[in-house]
Amino acid sequence: MGREDPQLKLRLTEDMKGRITEAAKANGRSVNAEIVARLEAYEAGGDVGQDWKRRFAEEQDAYRRMERLYDGTFDVAMNYRTILATVRGQLLQYVGLVKSLASIITNLEGPPPPDAIDLATRLEAAASETKERLSQETPLDQAKSELKKLEALISKSDDLTKRD
Repeated sequence: MGREDPQLKLRLTEDMKGRITEAAKANGRSVNAEIVARLEAYEAGGDVGQDWKRRFAEEQDAYRRMERLYDGTFDVAMNYRTILATVRGQLLQYVGLVKSLASIITNLEGPPPPDAIDLATRLEAAASETKERLSQETPLDQAKSELKKLEALISKSDDLTKRD
């Protein structure tokens, strides 16, 4: 830009002039160059537009990281659920075996010692009680049901945001 370029007389408040002068010093340019740079930035979408784009991109990245974290956590929870279901099934088998052994001991043809009968009776009762508790719905099953409801709500909200 040279002296032959068109000039513009501009009125500013003292405060505005001071801020522009400080910015010009900080950016290593003249007050005129600072004003021109700001006008050009404004026409190009400005620093504010770029700042919002950057912030939006950061928010999108953060959302994607959170989504991956949620997916990973969900996968871990489902793996634990599978493990717990397997353990539960095995425990039910063991309980059945204990119950069968206790029944065999109590129904022997020859008279078993009284302490063996007492032990077998207690084992059979404990096995029945454990089997009953394992047959009931677990908090994990309740959590799974709630999780399905939550996933449905998230899916609906995703659909709504995609429409906008």
